[in-house]
Amino acid sequence: MSAVSYEQFQAELAPCVLHEPADGYAPVPVTERLAQAIWFDQRLKRDGLQTADGRRVRVVSPGWWNLEAGPDFRRAVIAFDDTKPRLGDVEVHLHSADWHQHGHTRDRLYDDVILHVALWQRGGQPATTAAGRALPQLVMADQLDAPLDELYDSIDPGNYPYDLDSHVGACEPPLKSASPETIAALLEDAGLARLRAKARRLTRWIQRAGIEQALYAAVMEALGFKHNKEPMRRLAELLPVARLRELPATQAQALLLGVAGFLPERTVAGRDDATRRHVKRLWDVWWKARDEFAGAALSRDAWRLAGLRPANFPWRRLAAVAQLLAEHWELWPKIAAALASQPEPKRAARLAALFTDLEDTYWSRRFSFASKPQPEAELLIGAARACDIVVNVSLPAAVAQGRLLDQPALVQSAEKIFTGHPPLESNALVRFTAHRLFGQRVPPRLLRTAARQQGLLQIFHDFCLNDRSACQRCRFPEMARQFESRQPGP
Repeated sequence: MSAVSYEQFQAELAPCVLHEPADGYAPVPVTERLAQAIWFDQRLKRDGLQTADGRRVRVVSPGWWNLEAGPDFRRAVIAFDDTKPRLGDVEVHLHSADWHQHGHTRDRLYDDVILHVALWQRGGQPATTAAGRALPQLVMADQLDAPLDELYDSIDPGNYPYDLDSHVGACEPPLKSASPETIAALLEDAGLARLRAKARRLTRWIQRAGIEQALYAAVMEALGFKHNKEPMRRLAELLPVARLRELPATQAQALLLGVAGFLPERTVAGRDDATRRHVKRLWDVWWKARDEFAGAALSRDAWRLAGLRPANFPWRRLAAVAQLLAEHWELWPKIAAALASQPEPKRAARLAALFTDLEDTYWSRRFSFASKPQPEAELLIGAARACDIVVNVSLPAAVAQGRLLDQPALVQSAEKIFTGHPPLESNALVRFTAHRLFGQRVPPRLLRTAARQQGLLQIFHDFCLNDRSACQRCRFPEMARQFESRQPGP
């Protein structure tokens, strides 16, 4: 058998089309990422852009380069003919037929696409969303502002989207002259605003349902991460903490998995003995309760599983919640004790340990009912997710309770832990906002705390997310200048 070359692997990972220049020089390998870079930089004859069906196109903003699942560019602002500019997503392909070949017609992640962009026209079938909405299509090949081989020579796709100083926001120039201390103070101020906003939300939950239900619902939401927050929150409503907290862990797990729609059939061939025994234990509980939830239980379709690491599958998270209810409930006294009685440097670690110390005899070594047991136990809630819960649930809850109970020391303790907490795992929004504010010039120690990361997220939600003017009418640059002027001098 002949060896497979690295270039053959490259072709599978990033398919390209060889474009033959008119002057006879070496062919140009054109990848989809190059097409995305052309769109991002708007290397197009912008004054006369047209869709394939003849509509005029004005691109106010090409959108934000999306590095996660879904369309290539989020929140683009585009006007068709003389209509008011629209906000939506953009998907870019090499060929127009790729929309259907990639399965986007059936994918709800592409419901907000307002323009399909292709480098070349191939295939006459129009692009449509899962709801059947036809999409305007822009073919770039005949509307480029330079020959394609010249664009290939001048664009390095490996630099996109964050390793270049283009596409920074209007906030970058005023921040360029600010001192690192001023920028850190601005981000911490924005981070504390985010913490207090979360505390206000939890205050309403506490007033409506009590501290334990509010914490339980917030932890469930956090364990859903970004893709499964809604079904986890719904599950917390269907199975309130008052229903579960007196149950042994196995019984709580049976109800959670049953209502979530994750319990397998009682008898399925091929399972190992440990799985058969565990499924039987769960069904011994669920068969008595399932009629109560008829019509209310969630379906498997309510959950998004694609793209999740096996260790993060929601049934493992629910097993962790069952253990949390059995071992640590009531949770609020545990959080309050960690805030009050632990030595200050250990408080954040003790809060995280409430979630990382959970074990389940079955799920600690399994990723699903169909998987083989792992040789080493895997945490039900990993350290990164536990720290995320501390920053986004435990500390806001402490601020909320401190204010409700008129305990300013509790508020101060939570805010002090927050401002000194080590950084959480980075994400696309943190990286995007950092690039918009600082370009490649992000000070090395700038994002060394979770509070400053949270500050970036708050700036994103307050300004970037609400801006439809491609920075032209954004008020953050003005605010950044005013913030700097108010800072005490050296």
